[in-house]
Amino acid sequence: MIRTTTLRRWNNALHRDIGYLAFGMTIIYALSGIVLNHFKAGDFAHPDYSASVKTFTAPLPSDSVITQAYVMSVLTQIGETSNYKSFVPGDGYLNIFLKTGSVYIDLKTGESSLQKKTPRYVIKEFNLLHYNNIKKFFTWFSDLYAVSLMVLAVTGLFVLKGKNGILKRGAWLTAIGILLPALFLLFYS
Repeated sequence: MIRTTTLRRWNNALHRDIGYLAFGMTIIYALSGIVLNHFKAGDFAHPDYSASVKTFTAPLPSDSVITQAYVMSVLTQIGETSNYKSFVPGDGYLNIFLKTGSVYIDLKTGESSLQKKTPRYVIKEFNLLHYNNIKKFFTWFSDLYAVSLMVLAVTGLFVLKGKNGILKRGAWLTAIGILLPALFLLFYS
């Protein structure tokens, strides 16, 4: 028969080592989770990018046909020639698409706006992992991470003994930790 102290020692060692292995992904998921929880369409264009809008007055084209030369002259004025992708003229307006945004020009007034997006480095990469946009092997890795979190939760119940253990104070805290999500589900579903 296995002694309780031996089981506790194995439990604590398993909890410690899995905790060390899960540390990096826990920080990544926690930080990106906070960003995604507080993302509101009005605050950001996208949680992975910051957006800016700059208004300016573009020269009106001399001809009714929009040419590449006209587009490049506008982009030269705002210093965006190296970001050029394409343009689409419309009825009284012109959209110029850039690698990092777009330019809108009202062809009647010349009123224009440059909309740019800048990646939020680190947050963008963390969200890539959080959303599992990588797929393939990372799906299995994230599943293994989820299982390791479950093992951490269960082994964590038995790390301490005595007045702070699962049979005393720990029982109350565990019950609260189960009750809180249940209450949110009851009130918000």
